[in-house]
Amino acid sequence: MNEETYRKHADDLVRFATGVVGPFDAQDVVADAWLKATGSPSWPSVRDHKAYLYRTVLNTARSSYRGTLRRRIREQKASVPDTQQPVEPDVDVLQALDSLSERQRAVVVLAYWESMTTSEIGDALGISPGSVKRHLARAKNHLKKLLAKENLV
Repeated sequence: MNEETYRKHADDLVRFATGVVGPFDAQDVVADAWLKATGSPSWPSVRDHKAYLYRTVLNTARSSYRGTLRRRIREQKASVPDTQQPVEPDVDVLQALDSLSERQRAVVVLAYWESMTTSEIGDALGISPGSVKRHLARAKNHLKKLLAKENLV
């Protein structure tokens, strides 16, 4: 059952984690979350494994996201531009995303990268569709204000 559940949801969870913590740590976050979720005493009684796993990935991502983002920003600021390398996201954009709460960041990732509806996001994160809309609206307003200050929008 666990192997089947993992295979069924692994790709979606990695994409979600990639949006929250970036591509370098996404698989580690999913693996850690998987171990936490399936090792939990409540796992056998969980009715919606996918939603439970999304919430566990989000909670695990909270532990690693900030440190990873700070490291990437430091590395980007210290690096010499190389035209042969792919363009990295703008430091100001990364900092703007970092200023969102984990919940807002998760809602943005699920809405825009995973193309989930508000109901699907609510189910995945264990919140109401109204809360999803509120978090998404606040995140968009916050990003718009921050990026406008930097003349990036």
